[in-house]
Amino acid sequence: MRILLCIMIFGLALPAQAAMYKWVDAQGHTHYGDTLPQQATGRANVELDKQGLAIKKNAGALTPEQRQLRAVEQARLQQELQAKTEQKRRDTALLNTYTTPAEIDLARDRNLEQAKLTITGSQVQLRQLRARQAKLDQQMAVSAQGKRPVPAHVTEAHDANAREIAQLENAIAQKHKEMADTRAKFDADKARFIELTGTPR
Repeated sequence: MRILLCIMIFGLALPAQAAMYKWVDAQGHTHYGDTLPQQATGRANVELDKQGLAIKKNAGALTPEQRQLRAVEQARLQQELQAKTEQKRRDTALLNTYTTPAEIDLARDRNLEQAKLTITGSQVQLRQLRARQAKLDQQMAVSAQGKRPVPAHVTEAHDANAREIAQLENAIAQKHKEMADTRAKFDADKARFIELTGTPR
């Protein structure tokens, strides 16, 4: 009877002592125990069964440096995902818009034609402004040679005309840049279209 009672008491006590913990301290030393001491708080540990087999792994609290690295990595992965999503969207639009590389060339030329017309018109206007500027320069030179003051209206017209020339030159340069960007965009679209479809150039 006593033996049976001892077996029952021992059996009831096993579950309470079945779990053990394994953890490593800051110095790299491994510890075992049926409870986690205070110095193990926040550190990674492994819960073991009575045979010493791992039944649960508990991750430790991250250090500020680890949290920062994790945030950086998550941001990088998010950017990669967004880039892939955007690339897929562009690829779909590209394949839905064109059926051959030649169509992309035609679309490029149509986009460039308007810019060419704008540049041509601006260059005509620029030649007129430069011709006017040359006349104003001549008037100012005549006044200087005759040692006479340059009339105020001539100076004002000269300065205003110079500003118009500078603005128009900047506008023409910007339009040339837009054309270069347009060519680069359509060239990239064409190369991607060929890559996706395997069609010859």
